[in-house]
Amino acid sequence: MRLDDKHATTCARMVKMTLTEKEAEKYQAELQDLFDWVKQLSEVDVKQVGDCAAVRAAYLRPDVPVTDEALSQQLVGAFSVQEGNCAKVKKVL
Repeated sequence: MRLDDKHATTCARMVKMTLTEKEAEKYQAELQDLFDWVKQLSEVDVKQVGDCAAVRAAYLRPDVPVTDEALSQQLVGAFSVQEGNCAKVKKVL
């Protein structure tokens, strides 16, 4: 896929960035390099490659709400800032 000026501008708008024309050209080239690299990676035959230990060891806990009130209060109490019955944390942007 070849990118044009509109692609870089659209991507920038999606992440709420304002680009000058020079920045748009720079990011268009960088995005094109990234897409070319991904295309190159997709051409690699990995059928004979097995999972690594990290993939087999990955564990995602089920997303189950805490229903034990004592445990809930203990968890919220572990945070330095609380608001109501909730732990307050900094925004992650």
